[in-house]
Amino acid sequence: MQGQMYIPPLTRINKYILIAYVGLFLLNSILSATAGINLIGVLGLSLNGIKSGLIFQLITFPFIDAHLMNVVFNGLILWFIGSELESNWGERFYLKFLAIVALAPGLLFILLSLFFNESLMIMPLFGLNGLNLGCLVAYGLIYSERTMLFMLIFPMKAKYFTLLLAAVELFMAFSSTASSGVWMHVVSMGIAFVYLKLKSANARGISLSGIFKEQSKKRRKTKLTLVKPEEESDKPDPKKPKYWQ
Repeated sequence: MQGQMYIPPLTRINKYILIAYVGLFLLNSILSATAGINLIGVLGLSLNGIKSGLIFQLITFPFIDAHLMNVVFNGLILWFIGSELESNWGERFYLKFLAIVALAPGLLFILLSLFFNESLMIMPLFGLNGLNLGCLVAYGLIYSERTMLFMLIFPMKAKYFTLLLAAVELFMAFSSTASSGVWMHVVSMGIAFVYLKLKSANARGISLSGIFKEQSKKRRKTKLTLVKPEEESDKPDPKKPKYWQ
């Protein structure tokens, strides 16, 4: 039903991610309390870690977190949003999307730490925030007319919810003194949008240069609108194919 959001069943990939995410949080809490060991420094992404040979940090940094509320909210978002995306896309494309949304900001974080800001070297990047924000961008594009609750109180359409989140992240990035992690969240959202836009264009047989021409024509003729799922038939329209079907 397009008018409201429902709770989808927890899909397999997201179940494995949540097991790793919650398990590492509990392990880190126990080790911190009993032995004074913080796994954030080992599994979180940092330039010092990469220089020390901990290349696995590029994979492990989304799965470790230090705060219970982050784990709760990130886990729920991944369940509710990510599971529906996985069900519609299939496991293979969903994993590819997650890898791109997580790895690209991680690599950018390392490059920025290396060339522009030495303080980033001691501030690890960690948590599912960026990955979840990328999933929310995808959800806002695909289910743009569904109703979501901002702060669990204010109902709004998914497309506006996504735009509001992007605005909040940008504000936090510009206003925070320790904004490197927040900027990576903004990057995750931007990469998710661009990647999905490119995939949609490729599905229509449009090249990269053709995307700009198409957008230019749309701006001259009419406002840009997103295709609603209820407007699609069982047989995709070749003029408006949705690659995630």
